[in-house]
Amino acid sequence: MNGIDWLCVEETTPLIEVLRRQAGAVDHGLSAGIALVVDEKGTLVGAITDGDIRRTLLANNSLELNASNAMTKNPIVFPEATSYRMILKQLPLELEKRGRRAYKFLGKIILVDENGRPKRIVDYHQLWEQRVATHRHVIVLGLGYVGLTLALELAEEGINVTGVDVEADKVKMLSEGKSYVVEPGIEELLKEQLQRGFRVSTDVPADGDVFILAVGTPVHCKAGEVHPMPDLSYIRSAAKMVGEVITPGALVVLRSTVPVGCTREIVLPVLEEASGLKVGNDIHLTFAPERTVEGNALAELRTLPQIIGGVNDDSVEATVALFRELTPTIVRMESLEAAEMAKLINNSFRDYKFAFANEIAQICSQFNLDVNKLIRAANHGYPRDPVPLPSPGVGGPCLTKDPYILASADQQGIDKSLSYHARRVNESMHEFVADSVIEELQKSGKNPFECSILICGLAFKGFPETGDLRNSSPMEIAHLLEKKVAKVYGYDPVASAQEIEEFGLTAVGLKTGFDNMDAVLFLNNHVSFKRLNMYETIRKMNAPALIYDAWDIFREEEVLQNDTVVYMGLGFTRSAEHHISGEN
Repeated sequence: MNGIDWLCVEETTPLIEVLRRQAGAVDHGLSAGIALVVDEKGTLVGAITDGDIRRTLLANNSLELNASNAMTKNPIVFPEATSYRMILKQLPLELEKRGRRAYKFLGKIILVDENGRPKRIVDYHQLWEQRVATHRHVIVLGLGYVGLTLALELAEEGINVTGVDVEADKVKMLSEGKSYVVEPGIEELLKEQLQRGFRVSTDVPADGDVFILAVGTPVHCKAGEVHPMPDLSYIRSAAKMVGEVITPGALVVLRSTVPVGCTREIVLPVLEEASGLKVGNDIHLTFAPERTVEGNALAELRTLPQIIGGVNDDSVEATVALFRELTPTIVRMESLEAAEMAKLINNSFRDYKFAFANEIAQICSQFNLDVNKLIRAANHGYPRDPVPLPSPGVGGPCLTKDPYILASADQQGIDKSLSYHARRVNESMHEFVADSVIEELQKSGKNPFECSILICGLAFKGFPETGDLRNSSPMEIAHLLEKKVAKVYGYDPVASAQEIEEFGLTAVGLKTGFDNMDAVLFLNNHVSFKRLNMYETIRKMNAPALIYDAWDIFREEEVLQNDTVVYMGLGFTRSAEHHISGEN
């Protein structure tokens, strides 16, 4: 019998057995002094405190009693996902309903699942301590996309937050209320929280109670290595900075994506060496990975389950007290390593699924088949394992590195070719698209070195929209084409012209951007592209014009109404001549 089941009894359970359960609670890692009465379905129907038993024995002067004789029916309970703040807010109302005016009569708070089955017991005073903990000074190290969004959402909850970044320009920009991160609502939230006390700094404050490490872990292919490996120098540096100021009782939460074992094998010893404190005894340590998607991060911080693994239960619960103010669901993991692995599983699996679709796209190109139509047909009415649609490559700061991080740990005798192959397929799409465009220009009688190409959609994705050009497949394709054509221009609905030019492309606007272009490639799926008048757009281009639609944005009929255009996608090529004849 494990967990809270030890405290669960039936109404017919003898009181002597109830007493035995209460006495053994501590040995099972449970709160002492309470037992839970459940029915045959495991639903909570009552609670028995040690005080209830004493009063019952004195009133009846007999030990020949059952749990039903001593239990309090309809005890105060809360759903397991209820935040500590909400519990404390609702307690007075619940006590008033039952005519109980003082909190001292409520030593334990019972949390139940959606079916009313008991899941956890929280000591009332512990709850207050944990609630107060959420108002301690939280330091977020690393104000990139992950760190900044989390810091602002915690500040929105009334928590005292300081954001720290070593780049002085970023800190100055944020202090002026300007966000370099593109995210709906983030600049308004930043300005509001700056007025309420949110602070940014290049130095780690000495009075921090909670330290959240959200620094980058880029991957690089070092000399002598076949595959890229994660750079953990930023993790070591941040952990050392924290270790130099941390005090007993503080909590450290690693938020960055790391190889399995990194928290225990790297962060823990760095903290202990720099601080002289013992992790697990003097300070808490957990891994709680970010899981949000760019373009919807602020909303997902409020809705996605938070995975938390720690060096011990106290570390986990200290972290739960912080994050449950944001999210309705906490997933407690059995260890640091389990939490690290859970994060890597999500993104590595997504990368592999997309690799399958992209490999299918390359095969379809040998037969001039529209891969999007084929996959939609295969998925139609088929309930199992829908195949995702392909793309011109899987980009972004997460999916391009997480499979490498998953495979980077020392795993003796394990074949990791699946992760590597998926990455290679997705990365090969860049050259596949670039070569397809060059080949079609040559077929049309043009010299690629005399051609101009416009790429529309340079951020790594268009929906949810972002202006993030890091690890962007469109940018990779653009740089490949720069070596093979006269000139490559770029346009993005979100990224600014300055950002585009900082990445090495000449930025243009849509009003004149199509003029005299030989090819226009749509390489992300921003919704604004659907509003383009393709007939007028193509008329501005050099005939025969080439439209490459990597995201199935346009209708074939709409594009091919011009008789001087070639319409391409992942796997197919169409012309007005083919359209009229009905050929595939």
